[in-house]
Amino acid sequence: MHDHETLPRCFPVLLPALLGVALFGITVAGQEVLRPASAQPLDLAPYKLRRVYENRFSRAQKIVREEDCIERLPDGAWRRKGKPAPDAEWIAEGWGGCAIRAGKLWVAPARFDEHGRPGTVEPGSRSHLVVWNRRVFPGDFLLDLEMSPCGSANGLTIVFFCAAGKDGADLFDPSLPPRRADYVAYHSGAIANYTDSYWSRNTEAESVSNRLRKNPGFRLVAEGPSLTTGPASATHRLRILKVGAHIEVEINGKVTIRWDDAENPLAAGRIGLRSMAGVDVVAYDNFQVWQVMPIPTTNHTKAVSGISCVFWFLRGVPVSGRQLPF
Repeated sequence: MHDHETLPRCFPVLLPALLGVALFGITVAGQEVLRPASAQPLDLAPYKLRRVYENRFSRAQKIVREEDCIERLPDGAWRRKGKPAPDAEWIAEGWGGCAIRAGKLWVAPARFDEHGRPGTVEPGSRSHLVVWNRRVFPGDFLLDLEMSPCGSANGLTIVFFCAAGKDGADLFDPSLPPRRADYVAYHSGAIANYTDSYWSRNTEAESVSNRLRKNPGFRLVAEGPSLTTGPASATHRLRILKVGAHIEVEINGKVTIRWDDAENPLAAGRIGLRSMAGVDVVAYDNFQVWQVMPIPTTNHTKAVSGISCVFWFLRGVPVSGRQLPF
């Protein structure tokens, strides 16, 4: 499923020329090539931003583990016995490594030793990991973070957002079953969320695509190029904008997905970072969230924008080369 830029209303004559590309995409060797929604960064001009959270990982922070908040019953089932400590900054689900040092949040499929290196474990004992921030973030927000796979040649990373119980309960409410990093519990269990899979080395097809899903249900709602191919040691910048039903995903300065949720958009919730057991180590940095508020526009502003659009067209500036205001 692809998102395409909305054609500017001041150029209806361009519709026939662009319709084929917009609807059918471009094919190479018989396979459809994913194209970014835009070659431009997020357009934040229509919004007022108020930063509600910033974490540069420059100080010690408390990390609690789901394991310490759950217990196993005689019949083998798991249940929650309490909520995470209120002074915890991060809540880790899974039994892998999670630590803050050297100005980054580090995660790995095995616990870190005293030197900060992940321990050696059997392949079957490696752990997926989900790390939640303690805050419940607004439903309209901008997320900005940096991630490095640190040379990992396998695995997958995902960001969860707007995460809460299906019925609106807090993510750590004692009534919700433990998740223990089991992916099914996140996409087809007792919680609702959006997920964006933005980096992978599991397969070639996964490595070149960015996939946005809505849960529960594991529904693929939008797809674009990953923009995270290349050296596995690179640092990638991910930004996600959500305003009402509208979601945009930007990777390394280019919008790769635009999508509107026409069916009960999710609202306020938590943000979580997931890494699969196949990774070696993943490092996160510069985790920031802003509350986003649309700036009201007037008819005068729209009229001026339309005139500006015509001006640039007459000057020969390509339509695709500008961030059109409507």
